[in-house]
Amino acid sequence: MFFVETYRPVVLLAHLFMVLIIPTISITHGVCGAQIAALAHETHHADRDIYSQNPVDRARLLRKENSKMLHLQFLDRDPWDPVNLEIIAQMRHAVDIPFGLSLSELPRTDADCKALFNSGVYRIFLPLGTPDDVFFSYCDSHTARKIVPTVDVQYDFEGKLPEYQRRKIDRIAVELSPRDTLETGEIPWERLHEIGHLGKQYHIRMTGLHGVRGFPQLRQFQDPHGGFDSLILCRALNENRFPCQLIWREMEATAALAETPASNLWSNPLHGKPHI
Repeated sequence: MFFVETYRPVVLLAHLFMVLIIPTISITHGVCGAQIAALAHETHHADRDIYSQNPVDRARLLRKENSKMLHLQFLDRDPWDPVNLEIIAQMRHAVDIPFGLSLSELPRTDADCKALFNSGVYRIFLPLGTPDDVFFSYCDSHTARKIVPTVDVQYDFEGKLPEYQRRKIDRIAVELSPRDTLETGEIPWERLHEIGHLGKQYHIRMTGLHGVRGFPQLRQFQDPHGGFDSLILCRALNENRFPCQLIWREMEATAALAETPASNLWSNPLHGKPHI
């Protein structure tokens, strides 16, 4: 069983590293914005639709790869729009793992946050540059476990973390480099490790956002003595830039083209099972 499980991309990365890898599902006009590359699709099944653009099916796929959490981005409209709330609710019903959600702008009212939580979102990541007083007010309303600030590596961690510790802030999200840049944009590793150590010193957990473009950088990101315990990935994971991903994609393509419903990739493996 262990031998089979290690072929699953997210499982393999989890075994190699003590950092939780969180896949991103980007949604535009109700469909997944980031395509999953597949050698099997490109070479053998170019005329067939192997990987569904339906967000619910994409969530099922990533769950079958043993993802422990998913991260959502809505790129065309506010996530608290009723259409997107319904998408979140359907995805939440389909899989048994928590969802994080990045906001590009602050909610208009606290009711928008409540609507997101009611639809199935577990944790909200506030936009980059959100003032501390606004962040603290959201924490007061929804708890620091549910609300996460997003900052960059130039943020004044040395000056801010003591106050965050006093307020019992649970987690900070750190943009590692320009968002989703695969070929340009260098990660300041020395500063990143300093940030991780500060997080550990003040007992505040850190989540890395994007920036990691492949396996060598993932190895650099791992710091067993630092405070980063999770990494949110999007394009690099979709483009199979990590070990054994293409092996699993080949298996997925075979399952998707199977004639029997039981072997079809898009059948719900969690039907009838309780959700957390």
